[in-house]
Amino acid sequence: MRPDSPADVVITGVGVCCNMGDDLPSILAKLREGSNVPFERWQVAIDLQARCQVIGQYHGDVSDAALGISKKLSRFMGRGARVALKSAQIAIAQSRLFESTLPHLARREVAMVFGSGTGDVETHIEVRRKLDETRDVKRVSPTVIPRLMASTVSANLVNVLKTTGPSFTATAACSGGAYNILLASSLLQTGHAKAAIAGGVEVCDTHFFAGFDAMGAYNGRDNDRPERASRPYAADRAGFIFSEGAGSVVLERRADAEARGAPILGTIRGFGMSSDGQGEMVAPAKSGAVASMVAALELSGVDAAEIDYVNTHGTSTPLGDVSEVRAIRDVFGDRRLHYSSTKGYTGHTISAAGVIEAIFTLEMLRGGWVAPSVSAEPLDPELADYPPVLGPTDAALRCAISNSFGFGGTNATLVLSR
Repeated sequence: MRPDSPADVVITGVGVCCNMGDDLPSILAKLREGSNVPFERWQVAIDLQARCQVIGQYHGDVSDAALGISKKLSRFMGRGARVALKSAQIAIAQSRLFESTLPHLARREVAMVFGSGTGDVETHIEVRRKLDETRDVKRVSPTVIPRLMASTVSANLVNVLKTTGPSFTATAACSGGAYNILLASSLLQTGHAKAAIAGGVEVCDTHFFAGFDAMGAYNGRDNDRPERASRPYAADRAGFIFSEGAGSVVLERRADAEARGAPILGTIRGFGMSSDGQGEMVAPAKSGAVASMVAALELSGVDAAEIDYVNTHGTSTPLGDVSEVRAIRDVFGDRRLHYSSTKGYTGHTISAAGVIEAIFTLEMLRGGWVAPSVSAEPLDPELADYPPVLGPTDAALRCAISNSFGFGGTNATLVLSR
């Protein structure tokens, strides 16, 4: 691995909101001991006779008072923007980003790269209902467009946090959060920004949930066993569990972070991207995952022998889990390295997954431990000779990979180090 450089992109603050709460030390303690929080039965799904009636919900307070925002600002914010802001506020507080005297921070020249898979779907539902009831377009609220637009989250965060750098949203299915991190890193590397807030968020709505349920992507077999509903690598895995969540990271160049005495939590060594290119929308291709990881290693300057852990995309789907492990074996050959999926704890947070899991990976690197895959036994027989981490494990970790793979064959790999 190359020596540290003043131009490195480093992480100085992190924030997570998910079904396990928003107190990161408490969340990490559960990950370290392999203790997940049971998912919940969702009354809306029960009423709709959905196959899957289990979700993960975030129960944190995102009211105006809790977020410290005015009614003037909050009228443009859907639930996704609120949960995203909560996670960003946590990350900013840890980084002390706006307590600095550095000129670019005093002027709040901070990039905002943050998004979700859709705009605020509840607003779409609200507009349709209002039009059906009144047949009068004048009855539609004039605040709906800032909630409907795909960039609603980044736009709202910019206005609340008063940042003045570049602002946009990348949507890339289940890889969206990872793409937001790597694009924000690119802005720093190319000099378009010296600091950035990057993240992803997803919240539950009826349309989103119904679409995945109709697709058969969810686990519809375990409504009576919510504690084991998400079980990557288990022989009887049956699909993923949707969960609300948001993750935020504060990114800076190492020289700037050191100049202001910021806590440096870790380094983004590099990243890789690929598409499967196989003409298949929902079935993963091993070749695409391999290409993403190989590109990440080559562009980061990190040797494969220096990777000690892979936080897999591992969603608990029959095809995806094993396909990714096959790709890992292709990339790393005979070398055995630790791997696990943390979606047994959080469920699948879609656009937030790549950020939340990168944060978990970073914390494992810092702490010297690996979160085991929970509920993974009985293990898929194909993995018997190359199993994931199944119990609490201490390990000296130098570098790690966090993988995110999305529908349409959209792949992203982040390479992280302490």
